[in-house]
Amino acid sequence: MGGDIYVRRASGLVRNISAWDAMIFNIMVMAPMAILVYGVWASIIYPGAHLPTTALLAIPISIVIGLFYALFSIAMPRAGGDYIWVSRILHPSVGYAINFFLFMVILSVAGAYIPWFTQYTLAPVLEANGLVDLAAAVSSNEFAFAFAVIYYIICAMIISRGAKATSRVLWVFFILVLIGLAIYAGSLLLIGRDTFAANFSAATGVSYETIIEKAAEAGYPTTFLLTATLLGLTFTYINFLGFNFSIYLAGEIKEVQKSQIIAIAGAVLLFGFIDWLAYEVAYVGMGGEFLGALSYLYAIGSDVYPLGSREPYFMWLFRYAVDPRIFTAFMVGWGAMVLAAILTYVAAAVRFVFAWSFDRVVPTFLSNVDMRYHSPYAALIFVTIVAIIFQALWLWTPLLQYFSYIVFGWMIMQIITSIAALVFPKKRPDIWERSPAIVKAKIGPIPVLSILAVISMILAAYLGYASISPAFVGELDPAIMAFTIGLFLIGFVIYFISSLYHRKVGIPLELSFKELPPE
Repeated sequence: MGGDIYVRRASGLVRNISAWDAMIFNIMVMAPMAILVYGVWASIIYPGAHLPTTALLAIPISIVIGLFYALFSIAMPRAGGDYIWVSRILHPSVGYAINFFLFMVILSVAGAYIPWFTQYTLAPVLEANGLVDLAAAVSSNEFAFAFAVIYYIICAMIISRGAKATSRVLWVFFILVLIGLAIYAGSLLLIGRDTFAANFSAATGVSYETIIEKAAEAGYPTTFLLTATLLGLTFTYINFLGFNFSIYLAGEIKEVQKSQIIAIAGAVLLFGFIDWLAYEVAYVGMGGEFLGALSYLYAIGSDVYPLGSREPYFMWLFRYAVDPRIFTAFMVGWGAMVLAAILTYVAAAVRFVFAWSFDRVVPTFLSNVDMRYHSPYAALIFVTIVAIIFQALWLWTPLLQYFSYIVFGWMIMQIITSIAALVFPKKRPDIWERSPAIVKAKIGPIPVLSILAVISMILAAYLGYASISPAFVGELDPAIMAFTIGLFLIGFVIYFISSLYHRKVGIPLELSFKELPPE
């Protein structure tokens, strides 16, 4: 029967990704050192937040949610992750809707990250080395789009060579990130706050002490606040999102029962340490009070703020600690992080489309696999084209500004997936009973998976609420909220159109979801 329901009797994918490959994939999805941007946003919105503490608080939250996703993936280890689980337990339309939302989100984030490379990486490096005119040129939208087209094609070439080849490239990027982090941390610890303060004052014409004094006069708290830290945690957690993305590669991971736990928990712990270290050395080498004060002056538009229209991102402030050569070496690691994150988003999106196609929700040719490299080449071509279109929309239209409530939508996905886990044993006892013992483990009469699902749901409700609170986004914009919910609705519409079509041709789409797709 499987040969009639599905596109073919085997997925065409092979399990050649190790636990450590999957862990690096998760880490690079999260974008280590992006915290040097997110931390400024947290400081702006929640003055008095102690950023190193937010990193430590985000670790246990992510571990709990990560273990929940790992157990669910072990129960149904197929490409597509929560799309597979929710579609088999709740309803195929629900599974498709949440995955369609995520597909749109990650490609929009990839579009945002291209300027992170051209404007946040290349331009500051060129400027620091005296190439001001060239820095202005690479900051243009036209250069960003040309770079995006070239880089998306490079990503497609890498991914087309299979999951193992993608993993090797991500390892190279990860090593570059670690080198950049070592340069950043080592330099700040060796140089010290006094040298940084002197360099900053000399370069900007505004003394280090004046920044703190003027911010305090304007209302900046002179001590770190617990309430601000707990609220600022929301921004740090945003950077952690993606710690579980190996679930979408589950059909290609070796020894998935052990590997998913290592990949997800290991990624959270290592990434959390990187985040904490990046914050802590910034506080030691540049001064936590100074960083908060500078962010505060930027936020209120103070005349004392010395950096013009440029945000006080930590990686740019590092320029005042070291000479241009060291700054350039550090920014190579920063840029590697940006490029790696984009590669993981494209790779994940390809797995989404492949899983949809294998279930016949979208045209079946999109599940075609190159049998030499075991790569979903048709889905890859489709995703690459969509990513380039999204890039143009990001640069020249306001459309992608409507992705402001990404975290809120992400938490909706998490709540829906948690509900699926709670009803899993009753709704799909056939799959539940065949699941490995670790999935069916209980504390008393209650499955551990159910306990983790409840905790995951509670945390999602809080983080979703916090992400649309007035302090976080200002006044709630009904148009952006409608757009966010609308992405889920579009997913429902696509599914039901596909369902009607397949009924007409005599292959009810719902049959695909009675069982797990073949490996």
